[in-house]
Amino acid sequence: MIFACVNTKGGVGKTTTAIHLAVMLARQTKTLLVDGDPQASAATWAAWRRDTAHSPSPTTACLAGKAILTEGKQLASGFGHVVVDAGGRDSAALRAALLFAQRAVIPVGASHLDAAAMTDLLEVIELARDYNPNLDVWVLLNRIDPRTKDAADMLEFLNEQKLPVLSTKVCERVAYRRSVGEGATVFEVGKDPLAITEMESFFAEVHP
Repeated sequence: MIFACVNTKGGVGKTTTAIHLAVMLARQTKTLLVDGDPQASAATWAAWRRDTAHSPSPTTACLAGKAILTEGKQLASGFGHVVVDAGGRDSAALRAALLFAQRAVIPVGASHLDAAAMTDLLEVIELARDYNPNLDVWVLLNRIDPRTKDAADMLEFLNEQKLPVLSTKVCERVAYRRSVGEGATVFEVGKDPLAITEMESFFAEVHP
């Protein structure tokens, strides 16, 4: 299965989502993590991970723009799963990721700015489906503050857009930032059982 974690808005947790998904998939079979973001955050995490004893690790490759589709297809043949982390803006890389992927995961926050960005992203997704009609799209409510009703408001907006939303809601937690900074996942750091439960629930929903 080829996954793409995408959004035209930055700061929604795409890389954290992609990293956790790739490691969970790597537990089952050989997995490729494609970093398509010019900031190369996923590749930076992979470099930190090489200095740790954490295992398994996805193989990580940096691809830019249309190469995500063209070279990605060639690389994918040697792997059971592929996860693409595309940059946080409408770009050639994001569009190539949507053409390459079988399943797109859209991490989205719960603010008016996130809702506005979703409107733009929906246009890009519809264009991608002209060439990739079997693209499966799921929205993940991410970096949510459980003390507010913002998530409920965002869910209402997403339902109005007739977008499929995962039941899992991932909250804003220090554990995610700290684990990524250690080249790890929340499972491996093991200090926040709620974060671990969220990731397990997310994986159970998106894994075929």
